[in-house]
Amino acid sequence: MARTLEAHDKLLREIFEDSYQFSIPEYQRPYSWTTEQAGELFDDLYAAMLDARASKNEIQYFLGSVVLIKDSKDPASDVVDGQQRLSTLTILFAALRALMPDAADDITDFLYKKGKASLGQKNEYRLTAREEDAVFFRENIQEPGGIQKLVTNAERLKDSWLRYQENAALLLQRVDSLSVQDRLDLWKFMANDCSLVVIATPDMESAYRIFSVLNNRGLDLAPIDIIKAPVLGSIRSSAGIQASKDYARKWGQIEGTLGREAFGELFSHIRTIYAKKKQNHSLVKEFQEYVTEYRTPAVLIDEVIDPYAKVWAFVRSANFYAPTHAEAINDLLSWLNRIDFKDWVPPALLYFKRFREQPDLLERFFRRLERLAYFHAVTRASSSERIATYTGLTAEIEAMDLAGAPESLAKLELSDAQKREFLAALNGDIYRRLPKISTALMLRLESLLRAPGLKLQDNPSLEHVLPQHPQAGSEWLQWFPEEQDRELWVHRLANLVLLDRNKNSSASNFDFAKKVDVYFKGKGLASPFVLTQDVRASKTWSKEVLEKRQERLLGALKKHWQL
Repeated sequence: MARTLEAHDKLLREIFEDSYQFSIPEYQRPYSWTTEQAGELFDDLYAAMLDARASKNEIQYFLGSVVLIKDSKDPASDVVDGQQRLSTLTILFAALRALMPDAADDITDFLYKKGKASLGQKNEYRLTAREEDAVFFRENIQEPGGIQKLVTNAERLKDSWLRYQENAALLLQRVDSLSVQDRLDLWKFMANDCSLVVIATPDMESAYRIFSVLNNRGLDLAPIDIIKAPVLGSIRSSAGIQASKDYARKWGQIEGTLGREAFGELFSHIRTIYAKKKQNHSLVKEFQEYVTEYRTPAVLIDEVIDPYAKVWAFVRSANFYAPTHAEAINDLLSWLNRIDFKDWVPPALLYFKRFREQPDLLERFFRRLERLAYFHAVTRASSSERIATYTGLTAEIEAMDLAGAPESLAKLELSDAQKREFLAALNGDIYRRLPKISTALMLRLESLLRAPGLKLQDNPSLEHVLPQHPQAGSEWLQWFPEEQDRELWVHRLANLVLLDRNKNSSASNFDFAKKVDVYFKGKGLASPFVLTQDVRASKTWSKEVLEKRQERLLGALKKHWQL
């Protein structure tokens, strides 16, 4: 097969004919267009036809693009992008045929090439739906009389079959509402004046790159879909169709449980566990290259994807169950999940998978991992530094003996120099230097200072007690007359408090007494945050108050992270 890419603007009559035999691969998601999208397509086509008729000029209407995997000499065409549009056009052809008996033979040519019974030939369908939908689509859309049976079918359908039925009913109704002349004009316009850009490429990876650039509608085909295709294809070849269906169902269940986005993230984390280095090429290419079980697809699903998916579900939702230590483990996971990078996830998944039955080890591991991750976040470590640390940690975990003691993992520890760097960063400008995690850091501090068992209010805002821009003549300028002092303290731990978002904007630049009133007015005059209650307990907000508060808050973090 020549490794060439071809892109041509083709009329529908040049597409739905012998040069193309479209098929929807297994890895594609089910047909999902609703009546809203199908109706919009019809309305656009009808409006364009009316414009063309009114102008009496040839107007070519562009329907978008399709991306195919196709050899230029072979009509067989796997549809990478365009399933929804091609399927809906096919339903519209069937609706036109049902209501235009004089043109039925002509329209049928757009649905299939008639086989000659005398020669034992079968019909060759222009579009073959996904395997689980192919027979249903053929019998209820492409075959004569099928669409009428479909729309009157009282059986309760679901998923793609229901979408076919709903859109068939809608398009039949729309076509039926047209005059005889409008139907004929619409059919001629679609056949002769509507076009698609057909982009054909010989391999999956280049097709996906093109698709990624072009696609801005519907459900994206993702790297996980591209990985899925040869995996299921290999199972089909080695173990048969039923095995392929069983594993396709298992794949779908795993994806459904995690959710599509998290499932895609899992593949990236698995790649990192195996590759132990920064990703330099596409996820598809590197997953296939580094994940050794890729070459044994059933093992890949059973022993890699499935167990890691179960662990990833615990890690990302902080919802692990064990007879002991579970509460502490979930608490630590919840704080890890607040960090704005996920480089820590691959070693976490690997350790969790290896030592899931030993919750005491898990708690000790995640205590150290939380410290390491917050060290990287607070000191703003570079991506390269983080990747080197966590891939090194992954390698260490792989080499561990069955004892699994996290204390033996060198990459999990901080040197004395790193501890000093961590403390210095915590003692500095938190608000401006760490905009992505400053709230998470203050919430972590809040959790360490409050009574056990009190639930944290999620997603509060941060408020500066000493305002960032105090008003002229305010008491703030009496307490902090030097701009240098204000600059030193305004963005540090001591000057920040957590607030309900409804109260934050109203506190503004008020003087201290009025600001305290705003912070605490409302039900019971009690803030849910210990850090904010400190403000209520103070008579003033001087440099001396801030120094003592800074020492106390920094001390709490120092003790927790053993710095």
